[in-house]
Amino acid sequence: MSGNVHEGELVRATARAAGVIEYVLRTDEPLKFRPGQFVSVRVGVDSDDNPILRSYSIASSPGGGEIALILKLIAGGPGSGYFAGLKPGDRVRFTGPMGFFCLDLQHTGDVVFGVTGVGITPVLPMITELAARPEKGRIVLYWGNRHAEDLFWLDDFKALQDECKRLEIEIFLSGEAPTWSGRRGRITQAVLTDLSAFDKPVFYLVGNGAMIREVKAALQERGVDRKRQIRNEAFFG
Repeated sequence: MSGNVHEGELVRATARAAGVIEYVLRTDEPLKFRPGQFVSVRVGVDSDDNPILRSYSIASSPGGGEIALILKLIAGGPGSGYFAGLKPGDRVRFTGPMGFFCLDLQHTGDVVFGVTGVGITPVLPMITELAARPEKGRIVLYWGNRHAEDLFWLDDFKALQDECKRLEIEIFLSGEAPTWSGRRGRITQAVLTDLSAFDKPVFYLVGNGAMIREVKAALQERGVDRKRQIRNEAFFG
């Protein structure tokens, strides 16, 4: 496949949480990308026969011949309908990798992730890359969801936390969760409350657009430099 267009074969589809499915594609050639980048998948055509494209962050780390994409399936969504109809062995065409929501090449202080929902998709490979670097700063993840059924990758993060003592994880639920013993509410206030404890932080905000706007504005009001210290990516599932 020429240029930036690639094809892959669906290897497996695995349910990760309520309505959240991980699709693993075996690519025809090894794909070079940086954690945080995305691919654009042709999921159909419109009434004028123009391609319908949807973008998905790569949920796996670089290396090897497979990539993982994670979707929050939405009834009536063109992308959700396309992926829901796939079966192992089907071919998927996509362009990429693309995107600039990647880690800075070096951090002199702490790295803070503010994430909601399936915006977590690019974050595990990003944190995996950070954990392998010789940097000394803290890595702090704030991940907000509505319900416990929305959570996934908890074992993966726990294993990474066991290997990397710099990694701290705070998980929040904002909806009904009678048996939940962890933190509750939205992540915004927690990030702001902890701001003074961070050393030269760089913030990576990914997920719901409203969360990103709110946290960015509040951080800037408190003196955080938007260009030097804030990276963001709105995520639509």
